[in-house]
Amino acid sequence: MKQTEFARVLTRYLSEYLPFHRNASPNTIKSYSIAFKQLLSHMNQAYTIPPERIEFSAITSLRIQGFLRGLETEYSVSVATRNQRLAAIKSFFRYASGEVPAILFEAQKILEIPAKKCSRPLIAHIDKDALAALLKQPDPSKAKGRRDLALMALLYDSAARVQELIDLRVRDVRLGESATVLLTGKGQKSRRVPIMGRTAALLEAYLKEQGLMNNPPRGEERLFSSANRSCFTRPGIAAILRRHLEAARISHPEIAFPSKIHPHLLRHKKALDMLEAKINLIYIRDFLGHTHVTTTEFYLRVDTELKRSVLEDAFPIAEPALVPEWAADHDLMKWLADLCK
Repeated sequence: MKQTEFARVLTRYLSEYLPFHRNASPNTIKSYSIAFKQLLSHMNQAYTIPPERIEFSAITSLRIQGFLRGLETEYSVSVATRNQRLAAIKSFFRYASGEVPAILFEAQKILEIPAKKCSRPLIAHIDKDALAALLKQPDPSKAKGRRDLALMALLYDSAARVQELIDLRVRDVRLGESATVLLTGKGQKSRRVPIMGRTAALLEAYLKEQGLMNNPPRGEERLFSSANRSCFTRPGIAAILRRHLEAARISHPEIAFPSKIHPHLLRHKKALDMLEAKINLIYIRDFLGHTHVTTTEFYLRVDTELKRSVLEDAFPIAEPALVPEWAADHDLMKWLADLCK
């Protein structure tokens, strides 16, 4: 079967342009691939065009809008997911219009499809007592418990995204007087973040137990792995947190725990703790690996009093006694009276 131009361009976009020219992460490429898998399935079901026969001429702005409506009505996806699928399609057509100039007009119409507005929910977070109770659950008498404790402590202390934690190698940990870990985040951007003494001590003990301390040949190994030495997955990390959360609920019924827990919850907690400690937003942005400080500012929405204190520090209000009384300025009053004549 002759390869279609659409198939050629889409394959090059996903396998060459995104990973090598845009330096997109594997998760981004996977997300974009899912968007096109759903679009191709829609074209097959709605217009009886099998994926191997799709041409650019079959994909119009009207059909893409129909696809987006179907995502919401038939599959009940969120507005945020709908917008993400649209962003993936737009990114492809920006690329494709340079590869196939004949589609430029239709590509422009696709790029004009607006994203839907959606309200952004407040960030879920775990409070101090709940976090302390959670970290007490791993059994320090067992190797698995010691690993889980080191993993959870590092997840909070470094504010790492779950994929950043999974990707950590032994060589990325620097212990000593100023302990740090090297995290590689979105867009393959790396940042070195400090970790506190207690977390560093837990990691040092864990590395010694695993025979990874001062062992250069094993520096490329994953820092954390399952019992059979396989790489952790996102669901695997989430399962560890859920297991210890349920144990914490039983042992501490007096504490209000979140209804659900996920790895990002610890990242949110670290960000909020840094805000509460009056640390500059720009530093917090760099610590979290955000591209723009506006993303970091979103944490200010979590707590009204926290927001108030941070803003007051950033923009001090003048004392009432220092504010001039304009009505007592007789020269100004005379000028205003003359102006009104």
